[in-house]
Amino acid sequence: MCRSSPVTGSQRRRSMAGDEPYACRFVPNNPASGLPAARELPGWLPLDCRHGRALFCTASPGRDAELIHDLVVWNPLTNEQRRLPRLSPLPKIFGDWYFNAAVLCATAAEGCDHRDCHGRPFHVAFVWTSSKDLFRPYVTSACLYSSETGDWSEPTSVQHPDLYLDMRAYHIALVGDKLYFRCIGWRRAFEYQLGVWRLSIVDGPPPSLCQSYAIYLVSMVDGGLRSIDVEEEPSFCLRLWSREATPNDDGVAQWTRGRAIVLETLLPDGALPVSRSAPSSAPRIPSISLLGFLEGADVFFVGTQMRGHPGGVYMVELNSGRARKVFDEGTLVIPYTSFCMPVIDVASTSEEPGEGASSADKNLKLLMQGLLKQAMSLGFFTGEWCHNSLGS
Repeated sequence: MCRSSPVTGSQRRRSMAGDEPYACRFVPNNPASGLPAARELPGWLPLDCRHGRALFCTASPGRDAELIHDLVVWNPLTNEQRRLPRLSPLPKIFGDWYFNAAVLCATAAEGCDHRDCHGRPFHVAFVWTSSKDLFRPYVTSACLYSSETGDWSEPTSVQHPDLYLDMRAYHIALVGDKLYFRCIGWRRAFEYQLGVWRLSIVDGPPPSLCQSYAIYLVSMVDGGLRSIDVEEEPSFCLRLWSREATPNDDGVAQWTRGRAIVLETLLPDGALPVSRSAPSSAPRIPSISLLGFLEGADVFFVGTQMRGHPGGVYMVELNSGRARKVFDEGTLVIPYTSFCMPVIDVASTSEEPGEGASSADKNLKLLMQGLLKQAMSLGFFTGEWCHNSLGS
């Protein structure tokens, strides 16, 4: 029987001195859980983790010294890997990193509980930005891979003079059958609806009411879409915004300003730099940033940085109010979660104990049902890219 206690690990995007354009690392928090031990993954860059699988891109040399990015799906629990077929024709991606991708269970939108998804079909959504001219206008396209057919869907596209995708935009949110890919440096995101293969652009909360220069979209435990705004004045906090399903007069869904998560009450003493309350119109690098989010658990990874202040990355659990330091320096964090199934007859736990069942049988069934609900293992992936290798 495998343990049901949570397991945490991480994979870091680490700059490389050699020829590899990027690399990452997997580090379990609790090696006794059965997850692999700390593992270096040179040449792999983590893009997304969801429903027991991790998605990476790897670079392969192409013609004229260009980079061709392949996608690899890996299950850390079983060590199964699948390198996805390349799109044909290859997309003309604008720049070396103006793309992103997400992995998910093939039946995620149908209410799958993801307790036994390891060997079942999965989907990968691939989104990229291209440009016919040197810079503008930008055309962003998306298509969907199915492990059942082994093929990619026909691409769908949307055009905008200023918006483009960037894999450095980090977290991808899944709400129902819609994936949200954040635009870099803009308060907008691309929405990809899986069931109908439709790509569109959604606005974030009003810029005049936010302090962050970009939106950070997440899906919360209640299944709703949220935007997180990092506020530094008058104190450090995370501001939650909710996207209402009812559109306004213009036919656009509205954002509602929600509660503030005060970081000073969650992080340990000395974790936060001194708040800068003096207003300034000059642009500045934020001293607090969101570096990751765990779907289905309302867990944030908050990074701190400021000259003269020891930075770090803290895992913050909203429901319990607990926080702990997981890294001494800022790094992207992509949490990995998977159900670690106990070795039992699952079918026998799906029904209530019969009338003739003994008290011991009833207690055993209730215990097994509880284990199934709690048997979730958890880890991190982190990584870095080497800008020189990517030609930036």
